[in-house]
Amino acid sequence: MFLNINPANGIAIYDQVVRQVKFAVAQGAVKPGNLVPSVREMARELAINPNTVARAYQQLQTDGVLEQVRGMGLEVAA
Repeated sequence: MFLNINPANGIAIYDQVVRQVKFAVAQGAVKPGNLVPSVREMARELAINPNTVARAYQQLQTDGVLEQVRGMGLEVAA
């Protein structure tokens, strides 16, 4: 996933992740059914705390953008 996090722009990092994932889904860059990287993978890629990624993923689940698939991880909701 291609996210660009800027800790100096005044927007909470978890909110930047949420907004950018929603934008990627809306633009069709990430298709429904695609798995998103694990919390650890995403945290490593973005050089941020895993708790921040977990919070963003939780918000995306609440918003209906991602859904948990047992034994697979999180995927983009249809």
